[in-house]
Amino acid sequence: MNIKFAAIIAAVVMPHMAFAVSVTGNATVQIQSAIAATQTQQMNFGVVSPTATAGVVTLSPAGVATSGTLGTYGTAAAGQFSITAQPSTALNVTFTNGSVTSGANSMTVDTFTSTSTPASNTTDASGNLALNVGANLNVGANQAAGTYNGTYTVMVNY
Repeated sequence: MNIKFAAIIAAVVMPHMAFAVSVTGNATVQIQSAIAATQTQQMNFGVVSPTATAGVVTLSPAGVATSGTLGTYGTAAAGQFSITAQPSTALNVTFTNGSVTSGANSMTVDTFTSTSTPASNTTDASGNLALNVGANLNVGANQAAGTYNGTYTVMVNY
């Protein structure tokens, strides 16, 4: 009987062992270079002559400042940035509104536009991208005279 009992136990235990299987899975990963960016030229809206009516100065990525209602003159310049990242890779570029202030007075910088070399915000074969940035400067009615300075944020990611 002990032999029959051992055979029954073996028959019950063995089939479960037949359902065990081991398989090897594969894994992959691509490591991308970290993105680095530096400002190579400060954005400059030039000189603006305010009026009794609020207006907007538009600075193009080519560095040309224009306004339909405000006087603009002097040397304007688009913001310029040098970006390095993974070679031949499209980057996503976004902006956060900024402001410029002079004492207690301020103006908003928004509605950003940009151009890049190479085009379409894609890095070249060495991983380089030159970005030119323009924006709108919102000038208040009778905006107070002064030299205004401030910041805005350029965000670059894969």
